[in-house]
Amino acid sequence: MSDLHVVPVGGGVRSPAVAADLLGRHLRRLRESAGMLQRDVVAAGAIGSESMLSKYETAKVPVQERYVRQLVQLYTKGDPGDLEACLAMARQATAEEWFAGFQDVIPGHSNLLFSQERSAQEIRTFENHHVPGLLQTPEYAQAIMAEAVTTAQGVLCEADLARLRRRIAFRLERQMHLALPGAPAYYAVVDENVLRRTKFSTPVMRAQLRHLLSVAENSARIHVRVLPFDAPADLAPAHGSVTLLTMQPGQGDDLVYIESSNVSGTYLKDPESVEQHRQRLTALFMGAADKTETLRILDEHIQRLVGKD
Repeated sequence: MSDLHVVPVGGGVRSPAVAADLLGRHLRRLRESAGMLQRDVVAAGAIGSESMLSKYETAKVPVQERYVRQLVQLYTKGDPGDLEACLAMARQATAEEWFAGFQDVIPGHSNLLFSQERSAQEIRTFENHHVPGLLQTPEYAQAIMAEAVTTAQGVLCEADLARLRRRIAFRLERQMHLALPGAPAYYAVVDENVLRRTKFSTPVMRAQLRHLLSVAENSARIHVRVLPFDAPADLAPAHGSVTLLTMQPGQGDDLVYIESSNVSGTYLKDPESVEQHRQRLTALFMGAADKTETLRILDEHIQRLVGKD
């Protein structure tokens, strides 16, 4: 078996995105170990074009088992161990994502985040616009989503309402994972400005803050911190929404997701960039209000809204 065998058959089921990434990188290692250029592979008839091979190696297209079989047999002269591992990974890569039923109502740029966060060991995030999605109440989430699609006349059509209900259902299903055994540790820093936003109704905002307070006080795995108004200006990240996924062993590389709007996002995978964001988010968590002060700040904003219905 190849010394570069890095795609174990065991290690649990991986998400399709993780499996496709691991498989692509392994296929590239096998090709390079065999001393072959991409054009050599095409010339050997294992795949149709260099462009397609490149997309296989970078997980840019859905994989087909017959091409995986042909590539591995070419690179390894039919090594059964590598072939078995790669075919198993190919089957995982083509499995249906857990959120496949909601693809019509979720942004495509977030697919990789949704796929890999369930395989993460730890999630760290910072938000300065809204409460993080994984901590939103249904009513708060609905207010944010409705604001984005409301017409100039302030009316939602029936189709918009139906999509809104499905988006909230997806959000709730995504949140449920944090309550399951083996869920990742979750560290969230929320800018205090988020707590003062008054564009939502008072009952909605008050209920959201109470939920944050309850989670921050009682959860052993979910850690919430507030970045107070008087925090040093250079403590907050330059981006308003940053998430770092630290993956479990065998589940792919760590990942940073920067959301610039509700229609686009950027992923960073190179180790240097990921490590820079890890250090920044860790320093931010440590520099934000501690647990006791966070609870006090949250309670202060809750009390501010009492009696203002």
